[in-house]
Amino acid sequence: MSKTVAAAARAELADKPTDVDAVPTPEMEKMDREALQLGASEISAVQLDGQSLMKIVKHCRDSHSNHGAAAWGAVLGVEVGGTLEVSNVFGLPSVRDRADEEDRSTKSTMQYIGEMLRLLRQVNAEITPAGIYQGCFLGPFLNSAVVDSLNTLSLMIERESESGTAVLLVLDYGQLAEGNTLVRGFHLSPAFIDAYRKGKFTMQSLIEHRLTFENILVEIPVRVANSAMLDAMLATLSTESVPAPTLVAPTTKERLAAPSSAHIKPNYMDLNLALEPVLVSGVETTLDAVEGYAAEAGNVGYQVRQIAREKARAEAYVTRRKAENETRAAAGLQPLEVEDVSKLFKIPAEPNRLESLLLLHQLNAASSRLGEAAAVGTVQLEGAHTGSSST
Repeated sequence: MSKTVAAAARAELADKPTDVDAVPTPEMEKMDREALQLGASEISAVQLDGQSLMKIVKHCRDSHSNHGAAAWGAVLGVEVGGTLEVSNVFGLPSVRDRADEEDRSTKSTMQYIGEMLRLLRQVNAEITPAGIYQGCFLGPFLNSAVVDSLNTLSLMIERESESGTAVLLVLDYGQLAEGNTLVRGFHLSPAFIDAYRKGKFTMQSLIEHRLTFENILVEIPVRVANSAMLDAMLATLSTESVPAPTLVAPTTKERLAAPSSAHIKPNYMDLNLALEPVLVSGVETTLDAVEGYAAEAGNVGYQVRQIAREKARAEAYVTRRKAENETRAAAGLQPLEVEDVSKLFKIPAEPNRLESLLLLHQLNAASSRLGEAAAVGTVQLEGAHTGSSST
């Protein structure tokens, strides 16, 4: 009897006009568009939690001051509508923290991340890997280890959600020392990911993928947003203004009733004219990047010349054998067999240009950072000179 009633109810509902058959309203269309955007495959923005930002700043500052090494760590969060909402981060051991060669590999890093995620799961924390964060000094931050980690995390994200890519957050120590907390977000471009997974970075592959040092990474905007609970806690810490001083000294009752003052000291970092350390460090970083790229360009050039020599020897052999065969054919003799060139001459493979691309990216980042520091310093010095001359 119940099955009959259920079938009749379904038939009655089928005869009635449903909301889907009705004319869609603008509100419904807007909700549909928002629902479709929840499954966006490409991350277009990063929303960083305030507590996560403080963790990144503290880890990077401690690592740079104690070891002089670039700090890096894992980023956890959820992608919603093309925006990665970062909820938690934790640091990863640097090379100096581990002495074994095996621990320096990517496999060991992924094992460490897995152990940390297991511990975070026990305290009901966010355990979805979304990328890594990296500390840098005056610009350069991209290297083969960072690229390998981003590609490995991207494969993990694609295996679990069939879409998405790992995000890289970069904090500059130089900006931090100047009083500016600058965090930039990046992810690998689709063309670079395709070339990297194929393992071919020859000149022809770079032309086919249209790869240069400028489009290895795609920069995405980063904004900081606190949770509602943190905003509520900060609201409780706000105090009213301290009453103005009077000629009569306040009594003990009035002092106890007056709220405690928590004034923030003024920051005069923008007026600091000590530009020499920043500029000297920027020039040294740029020169190091130039030397690294020059050394790699020398290695690539040597390999290219070696390939050209072997190919010239092979072409000379083929030309000489063809000439001998023409002479023998004119004399009525049997022509000689032209042997396989690849068996007679060992022509090296075309050099991999991945390291050159990464070094060019480092050189571009260092020179751009040096240009920004020099531009700000020029404006500050010009302002100071104008102010002193006017007085």
